[in-house]
Amino acid sequence: MSLLGGALAALRGRRRDVPAAPLPDADDDRALVRAIIDGSQPAFAQLVQAHQRTCAHVIGRMVGDRDQVADLLQETFLAVFRQLHRFRFESSLRTWVSRVAYTTALQYLRRRRLEAQWMVAVDVPEELGVGDEGPGPAELSEALQAGRQLGAALERLSAPQRLIVGLHYLEDFDLAEIEQVTGLPRGTIKSHLYRARQTLKQELTRRATAGELL
Repeated sequence: MSLLGGALAALRGRRRDVPAAPLPDADDDRALVRAIIDGSQPAFAQLVQAHQRTCAHVIGRMVGDRDQVADLLQETFLAVFRQLHRFRFESSLRTWVSRVAYTTALQYLRRRRLEAQWMVAVDVPEELGVGDEGPGPAELSEALQAGRQLGAALERLSAPQRLIVGLHYLEDFDLAEIEQVTGLPRGTIKSHLYRARQTLKQELTRRATAGELL
């Protein structure tokens, strides 16, 4: 089976008999990229396994259609496979792969003539407000990880806010990495995070008052 065929099989979750081979350390981007370029099917399967959750998050938040996520994930990793030789290690591998996912989703929106709606939602003033901005980063991260009935609260956020909140608090991307993934200015990212925390505070306060939070 070809390297690409094996990668797609891995993405679809089907097991294939492949020759056993030592795999690079999961944290060694250079060794992993080198092994894939040299033709290692298990190495590419390892890349897919390591990054498909984050890519699915990026795509799902952007396109808002769960039925499209699997197809766009496949497009993403096809693009990763074809472009990997161009990766210059100017960022982490996960940031670069996530950027490919972002671009793939943006191209989908463009084909559906929905890109303008996404860009309008992304475009917010960069000036931050003052005063209480809602749950602090540690508190929000803990709540998100614990899944404390925040599904409905998150749905009140704009799609870009849900994407940025998820990258920052669930995937542990710092602001510089989010900037690299999305191409958004740092101030715009901060503004989205600030507004998202305000919205979540309002929703969590409302639910606590109504006795909905455990």
